[in-house]
Amino acid sequence: MALRSSCSRSITRSGVFSTSSSSRRSMQVKAALDPTAAAAVTQQATAFAIVLAAEAAFSRSNVPEADKGRPQVPKVAAGVGGSLAAALLVGQGGAGVIPTAGLVLGFAVAAGMLAYNTQRALDLQYNDGDWPGPKAWPAGMGLISFFALNVFFQALVQDISTTV
Repeated sequence: MALRSSCSRSITRSGVFSTSSSSRRSMQVKAALDPTAAAAVTQQATAFAIVLAAEAAFSRSNVPEADKGRPQVPKVAAGVGGSLAAALLVGQGGAGVIPTAGLVLGFAVAAGMLAYNTQRALDLQYNDGDWPGPKAWPAGMGLISFFALNVFFQALVQDISTTV
């Protein structure tokens, strides 16, 4: 934060001192994510999208269509697409609104996938013949979604707290 103040004094024709004061305050804040952190977030967001798609494909092939816990293509596609879009935005790097928007998008997507996978685990019907248990896959994805949420949260905190 820079504070500039200038004060000028002059004598008027009547011999009285005149003081004029002008204060101008300017502040510049630039958020910037460390380049290595941006690369790590990009890699983890991409891996999250791949695992999210792979688990949904696996679960759709194994869970009966009538089961409420079966993955829904539009919701999973939104999660995969949102995670990849976040990775692209964060990968732009540097200071500015674009990487920050990517972090916010990634945080929102990971939170949405955490809620969605938790709900899937709760809705899935129990089947004795399924090992390690039918709820293991969506519960595991809920945990992975939590980790992704944590990645985006920590990067967002670093991005916001970095000022130049």
